[in-house]
Amino acid sequence: MKITFLGGGSLRLLPIVRGIFRETPEVLQGGEIRLADLKTERAEAVARMIKGCPEYSSVNCKVEVFSELDRALEGTDVLYLTMAAVREPSDTQALFLGKEYGYISSDQLSVNGAFLALRLGGFMFTLAQKLERLSPNALMLIFPNPVSVYSCMVNTYTKIKALGICAGFNNHRWDLSRMCGRDCFDPNWNVVAAGVNHCSFILRGDYKGEDIFSSYLPKYLTDDWVCPPNLTGNATPQILVHALTDLYNMFRKYKTMVFSTESDGLDHVFIEHGRFTQDELIRRVSPFDPATRKEQSLEEIEKRFAEFIELSKDPAGVPWSDPGKYNSLIKVNFTDISIPILKALAGFEKMRIVASRPNFGAVAGLPDNAALEYTMDIFKDTVTPVENQYIPSPFKGLIASLSEFQTLQADAIAQRDPKLFAAALDAYPVNRLTPERKEFFRKMFEIYDDLDPIWKKSLDYIL
Repeated sequence: MKITFLGGGSLRLLPIVRGIFRETPEVLQGGEIRLADLKTERAEAVARMIKGCPEYSSVNCKVEVFSELDRALEGTDVLYLTMAAVREPSDTQALFLGKEYGYISSDQLSVNGAFLALRLGGFMFTLAQKLERLSPNALMLIFPNPVSVYSCMVNTYTKIKALGICAGFNNHRWDLSRMCGRDCFDPNWNVVAAGVNHCSFILRGDYKGEDIFSSYLPKYLTDDWVCPPNLTGNATPQILVHALTDLYNMFRKYKTMVFSTESDGLDHVFIEHGRFTQDELIRRVSPFDPATRKEQSLEEIEKRFAEFIELSKDPAGVPWSDPGKYNSLIKVNFTDISIPILKALAGFEKMRIVASRPNFGAVAGLPDNAALEYTMDIFKDTVTPVENQYIPSPFKGLIASLSEFQTLQADAIAQRDPKLFAAALDAYPVNRLTPERKEFFRKMFEIYDDLDPIWKKSLDYIL
């Protein structure tokens, strides 16, 4: 198999590739890893580390660096996109502006996510068209947010198959375990979920064969349940406790819960969660000065890459088995969603995942072209939605609105139509009738002053 990583200098890649080598090495036997990046020094460092990691010796595959995109795409089986649209100071500026006008801010399910879609969307569409010509049977795996917008656009307007993939695929295997008193990742949770990325709902599932809703979870989520203390994780402890408590309340009231605890999903269900998360994030970046924030962000990024590049100069001296302070740079990532996807594509095993793509009839009651996230089985070149998927009754209107919001973004970018982007902003189901709404959108365009000027015409179509 030939896999092209666009954003091949990303610091995310080495842990993922090590996970692939460990979990499913046969996928890359005799294959190729192509690292495409304009910043070749970074990609070359990733290549050295891949070839220097302990797992590489048992996998007979080429690792090459490409600065020319066409060459990297030609004949590839998988295109994995890792670059991000988030930049400073616009991301933090949007956070403060959202607080002022009563909006959450995130890189996915928010107005800020819509502006990020504009920043990267044109390139994403051109890339898919290029892939149509050079590798028409390739699968595009899209990791940059908003994944649901990009995957909807690519599947609807090109012949390329695309999946919007998210770290949230495995969050429930942490969250449900924690709610049951185990602060660990547990792969034995098997669930079916549907909704929109970051706000999908668990419809059913089992744990080691025991039904989770009727039998397993009720044993733990009792009237006297309290969130376990001293939880680990990437989120701040306060936000994580808040999120798990919200999941408990959802389960008790609705016998379902959000599939993953990314804040912008829960924020739309629990307003207080959104306010709490927003205040926590603002506290962490205060005091805020745009110029200083941009400079600090660039310095932090350059420092991390410089550290990685220096480490890569002597792979034999890397503390692979005891990474210590280098853990985030060189650890093995066993849980990335790409691992089951690649195993299925190579024909070794049918795998069940949750990912974003247009509905295509998978989820009842929503249009075929709707941008959604849902459960599907993949094997070789076949993607089959799991049967009987729907949106739980209390949340149908919310998910329909959020899906329309993201579907219209995909349409707008593919058609380069500012009127459609205005319709997308109007579809966002928060503060729809407030008089300050247009003023908020105008200030967002001022923050995102790097966008193609065509998009600012959207303001002409917003009442």
